[in-house]
Amino acid sequence: MTHPLLLPALDGRDPLGFLAALGVLCLLTDHQPIHPVALSFDPPTATAVLHSQHTDITQVTAALGEIIDHMPAGAVIPGLPAGFPAPMRQKGGEPNRVPRLDYRTLITTHGGDGKLDPLLRWIAVLLTDLAVDDQKRAVLTPYIAPVAKQSLRGFFDNPLTATRAQPDRLHEALTNWRRIADVTGENLDHRALRPGVDQPDGKSLPAGVPGATWLATMALPLLRLTGDGTTRSATLWHRAPDNTTELMIWPIWRHPLDVHAVQAILEHPALQPKFRNGTTCIRLTPLRPLGVFHAAAAHRQRQPALRYNEVLTPMPLSVIE
Repeated sequence: MTHPLLLPALDGRDPLGFLAALGVLCLLTDHQPIHPVALSFDPPTATAVLHSQHTDITQVTAALGEIIDHMPAGAVIPGLPAGFPAPMRQKGGEPNRVPRLDYRTLITTHGGDGKLDPLLRWIAVLLTDLAVDDQKRAVLTPYIAPVAKQSLRGFFDNPLTATRAQPDRLHEALTNWRRIADVTGENLDHRALRPGVDQPDGKSLPAGVPGATWLATMALPLLRLTGDGTTRSATLWHRAPDNTTELMIWPIWRHPLDVHAVQAILEHPALQPKFRNGTTCIRLTPLRPLGVFHAAAAHRQRQPALRYNEVLTPMPLSVIE
C-alpha cells in the first residue's frame, strides 16, 4: 500500500524543485526496491507528491539519510565505488573529461570491483562519446555546467558533503528551503548566485540549498544522454532555432507514475517545442490524456559579472492547445 505525501518545498515549476523530486524517486526506487514508489504533482500548486510506504516526511528523510550513511568512505554517488568520478589532479586538470578515443578507457578504469553495471549506467548519463566539445573531449550532459575550478566529482561531492554535515538539511530540502552561505548550487539554482551589488558588504557570496541540490544530482539516471556524432542530445533538452542555445522543457503530471513511467513521459516527443516570433511554445493537447497539466522551461543564463556563465534559470514558456 502506498500513501500520498506532499513535499511542500519541491515546486515542479522550478528546475531545482523538479529535479530534486526526480532525485527522491530515483533514490527510493533504487535503494528500497521491494517497496513501490511513484511521483505525481498537485494540480493547484504543482507541488511534488510522493507515493510510497512512508506516511510522513520524517520517514522519507530518514530513508534518504540511511542511503547516505551506507555509502562507503570516499564515495560521492550511492552504489558506486569511491574513485568515481575521479578527483581533480594537481596537474593536468579534470581527469573525467577525456578525449573521445579514451572514453572506453574511462569505463574500464573504474569497473574492476564488480560494480561495472551501475557504473556504466552513471557514465552513460554523465558523458558520451557520441558528441565532442570544443576540445574534442567526450561531451558532458547539459545538466552539468562546470566553470572555473568546478569539477565533475565536485558536482556530486559539494552538495553531498554539505548535506551530510547537517542531516536536517534533507528535511529542509523537502519542506522549507534554507539557503546556506558558500553553497554554490552547482549551477542548477540561479537563486544561489548573489551579485555583490545586491549585498551589504559588496561580496558575491553564493547561498544554495545543499539538500535540494544533492537530490537534484541524483535525478540523472532518468535523464539519458546521447549524440549524433557531433552534437549532444539529452532528455528534456531541445535546441533553439539558432542551433546553439539549449532549452530544458519538462512536463508536470497529476497521476502517480513509477520510475519507468516517468522516464517514458519525460521522453515523449510532444515535449518538442515550437518557436513562434521569438516565443517558445509547447502543445499540451497530446500530453493531457497522460495526466500532464502543465509544462515549464529553463535555460542556462550567462552571468558574466559573477564569472558564472551557465546557471540553470527559469524562462517563459507559452502553453498552447
